[in-house]
Amino acid sequence: MSIDILKAVLAGGTYDGVATTHGLTRTAIEHRTKRLAKLLQRQVGIAGLNPEATGYVYKLRASRVEVEAALSRFEAGETAREVPVQVLSDKDVQMMIHRAGLRNPKALRDMALIHIVLATGARPLEVARLEISDYLHPDGTVRSCSEMRAGVSVNRKARPLFFGSAPAIKAIDAYLEHRILESGLARDSTTPYRGFSPDSRLFLNDAGLPYVVHYHEVEGRPRFLCRQMLDSYRKIFKRINMHGLSALTLRRTVACRLDARGADEEQIGLILGITEKQAVRELLPQRPSMIELMTDLYTDADFPMAQPLGDAQSDRIAG
Repeated sequence: MSIDILKAVLAGGTYDGVATTHGLTRTAIEHRTKRLAKLLQRQVGIAGLNPEATGYVYKLRASRVEVEAALSRFEAGETAREVPVQVLSDKDVQMMIHRAGLRNPKALRDMALIHIVLATGARPLEVARLEISDYLHPDGTVRSCSEMRAGVSVNRKARPLFFGSAPAIKAIDAYLEHRILESGLARDSTTPYRGFSPDSRLFLNDAGLPYVVHYHEVEGRPRFLCRQMLDSYRKIFKRINMHGLSALTLRRTVACRLDARGADEEQIGLILGITEKQAVRELLPQRPSMIELMTDLYTDADFPMAQPLGDAQSDRIAG
């Protein structure tokens, strides 16, 4: 069905029209289209189209010939070996934070930007929208159990936001303290929100101003984009110089660590702001197949073969 949906959208069908044809919601059509396009890019490649472009239907239509060629290769089974899911170890994280702070005038902010994604699973656009009151109580203490407000969330749905990571809190606090010092403001323990306005942004761009979020419409639906924040993360990852590193890598690491702690797909999706379970599964390591699960579930060593009874033993049992 996803293949039929992608073909219909490439041919110019609107999400609403294709949704009516297949008896699905408009959101489901959009998710299936983008998810399949990303899968094609990952497994067979789409000529002339970068990975980020798969999230925009007008770019897919502009490369319709290339997308349909990739789809044909995919249907014929000509898929390349999929790259293993990249998950950061504690050592990777330590190296990443260290490199982000080297010879960097915005070191405290950049290290905090990495920490906040690893600690909360937030997307770059959501990080750009966060305000001081999302992180702090009026008395200046950290809101360990906060909320990703609907006005901040990418999918416009509120969800839990937890600041429970000691390294992340330390990094964000250091960045905020630096902002206070730079501003020349003095504060004492009675100053609300540590001297910040509660509705001021938690992070500022290189010019010391709020990150600019742009609004545009795609297929008649509102879309938001923060190029400045994306540029900040690109610069950070370029400075770190670790192959394949991106904001998605950080979010995938969060998903895998939650999975290792026993979180189910619904809980992981709630934290990351992902509504479809299939999209959550794509962030996690590949599960073994049923055949792999059931092969050699136990071995002969666990159940030694019984030894034949001798005549004397047989007579005693019979007696």
